[in-house]
Amino acid sequence: MLRTVLLSALLGLPSLAHADDLRLVLNDPSGRPAPMDSCDVELCTSLVETIDKATERVDYAFYGLRGQTAILDALRRARARGVQVRGVVDMDVGNENYYDDTAELMALADPIVTDHAVDYAKSRSRKDFRGSAFQCDRPIGFAGPLQCLAMDLGNNTCWVGAHVSREEIEFKGDIMHNKFVIVDQRYVWTGSTNASDSGTGGYNANLVTLVDSPTVAGWYTSELEQMLAGKFHDTKTKQGPMRTRLSDDVSVQVLFSPQHKPISKAVRPLVQSARESIDIAVFFLTHKHLAQDLIDAKARGVKVRVIIDATAAKNGYTKHEILRAAGIPVKVEDWGGKMHAKSAVVDGEYIITGSMNWTSAGENGNDENTIIVRSKTHAAQYAKWFEQLWGAIDDRWLTDRPDPESKDSGRACMDGSDNDFDHKADKEDEGCSVNPPPLPALPQGKVMPKPDEGCRLTAFADPE
Repeated sequence: MLRTVLLSALLGLPSLAHADDLRLVLNDPSGRPAPMDSCDVELCTSLVETIDKATERVDYAFYGLRGQTAILDALRRARARGVQVRGVVDMDVGNENYYDDTAELMALADPIVTDHAVDYAKSRSRKDFRGSAFQCDRPIGFAGPLQCLAMDLGNNTCWVGAHVSREEIEFKGDIMHNKFVIVDQRYVWTGSTNASDSGTGGYNANLVTLVDSPTVAGWYTSELEQMLAGKFHDTKTKQGPMRTRLSDDVSVQVLFSPQHKPISKAVRPLVQSARESIDIAVFFLTHKHLAQDLIDAKARGVKVRVIIDATAAKNGYTKHEILRAAGIPVKVEDWGGKMHAKSAVVDGEYIITGSMNWTSAGENGNDENTIIVRSKTHAAQYAKWFEQLWGAIDDRWLTDRPDPESKDSGRACMDGSDNDFDHKADKEDEGCSVNPPPLPALPQGKVMPKPDEGCRLTAFADPE
């Protein structure tokens, strides 16, 4: 009964008024030799085909663009036939974008708006956050904001320790992290896939959701128009409930970050109500409450599996080691490219997808979109994709983690890409040397007996 109530509240749906359409595109990066300026995978061809349908207007919200000539050409064709192009991209507090070719993308839109002003204003008023250092000891050699944790592993033990980055974290702005396109206020192309040589170029594991629905397109248009008006991040206003049924087998809910709190309002309720299985393919998983939900699900008999990215597994806030301590199988990908999806399938019926990493920043700071799809047909498609990815990753990485820029990670030492974001690629990176150094250690925690008062930090505090 509880599960029925939770899911009905999550996806309360109107009666079917029209038969719209949803298509799921899932990319397995196996066999891709490097990031490429190409458009030979469906992630890209579906976007170009969608833009080429435009007769009136193309709206886009992209984190940025790098090395994707076919997408730029599609936008040029649209403009040449009189289609209006409006755009939004990310800029940090220094008015810079991560991707090299973003200026070319911006030149094709009128108007074109960025989040720079909002980020800059926030940077001027932001106070340094060091975390609750009094609750636990700071690990030696780690300088970032301190997160003290006491998590219930579900077996009369607790994981107790600190999560913290090695480097101090400098605020460079919240991110306009969306990757969506709206065409003629009818078609929506959205998901985890950046317009880049590694994203739409096919080098990363990603997914895209294509929706043919004026209703869904209207929600995305309203979100984009807020950003076009200069409202980003926590300055945006909240739209009402966004749920609709597209066909007898397909229903969707759309949520935008940060105003809809997608992890708290949608992802966590699905995990909390799961009864059979949860398979997760995600770039970053650092959200402590969601990690606890997954542990609780495992404790009540739900089969939980997780694939995360090798770069994310180096992050000082990653929760994969705690999940492993609770007995949840977690594989760290060993490709050259990234596990860049932000997704899951729950109980063979619900798919979680979109642009939002499973982090506090993804929920509370960045501009993101999340879609919850209820469809057994699409869930089966996702499950098949997940099994392919899971089986392709060596079982060694169930207990260990590969260096993302090393011979342990596919073609990472010969793909011309800086896979671990240290400004070194291929042979320039020590990980690709004859004698690579060990990966830097993560902050360490301890598995301890569960006190009578439960897994709380105060239960493990040293007596004064």
